[in-house]
Amino acid sequence: MKNKHYLVDRSLHWFAAFLILFILMNMGTQIHNIDYRIKGQALHRQDAIETHALMALGVFGLILARLGWEKLFANRLPRQPMRNTFHLGLVKSVHACFYLILSGLVITGLGMAINAEEVIQLFGVQLSDAISSDGRFYAKMLDIHLMLIDTLWWLIVLHFLGVLYARK
Repeated sequence: MKNKHYLVDRSLHWFAAFLILFILMNMGTQIHNIDYRIKGQALHRQDAIETHALMALGVFGLILARLGWEKLFANRLPRQPMRNTFHLGLVKSVHACFYLILSGLVITGLGMAINAEEVIQLFGVQLSDAISSDGRFYAKMLDIHLMLIDTLWWLIVLHFLGVLYARK
C-alpha cells in the first residue's frame, strides 16, 4: 500500500480534477438548461457567477495545497518513473499548460466580471457597473475564456492518454 503522504497527494489531485470537471459542465447547465424566469434573469446570472467563482476558488486552494504538499514531501511521494528526457519534458509541459490555462481562465473571468454590462457582485463586492463597462473588452475576454475552456478539455484528454500510456 502507498504511504499516507501519497494518499493525501492523490486526494488533492482528484478533488481538484473533479471540481474542474464539475465547473466545466455545471456552468453550461446553469446558463443554458435552467429556466431563468423562476428567479429572474439578473438574479439567475448572479447566482451562476457566484457559484462558478466559489468553485474556482476551491480549485485554486486545492492546487496551492497540492503544490505545497509536493514541496514538503517530495521525497516521500512515489512517482511514475520517467522513461527518458523527452517524457520528462512532456510531463512538465502538460502540467505547466494546466497551470497557465487555469490562470488564464481566472484572469479572463475577472476581466468579464469587471466589464459586464450588468452590475456583478461577487461575495458582496461589486465588481462592475453598467456605466463604466466596456462591451468590446468583455467580448474579447469571453472569446479568450471560451478558447481556454476548449483547450483545457483537450489538455485533460492528453493528460488522461499520457497516464494510460505511462502505466502500460
